[in-house]
Amino acid sequence: MQYPSIPAALALETFSAMRKWNLRLIRSVMPAAAGRTVTHPERGTMTFQTIVETMAGHDLNHLARLRRIAEMPA
Repeated sequence: MQYPSIPAALALETFSAMRKWNLRLIRSVMPAAAGRTVTHPERGTMTFQTIVETMAGHDLNHLARLRRIAEMPA
């Protein structure tokens, strides 16, 4: 995906909505699901807790990209 082709406000709005949905889902199943194993299509078997932690790191990458987009000259 070419982030520069998407307006920063729209990218942030979409990211925020998805993050809010993910947090609601995670909170609804934790801590009971933390140790449950799941199969990630690229990483294989992981615990749900590990998936959550990986998602948190992934969020940071997207936030950094959104900050760079917001700082680009119009």
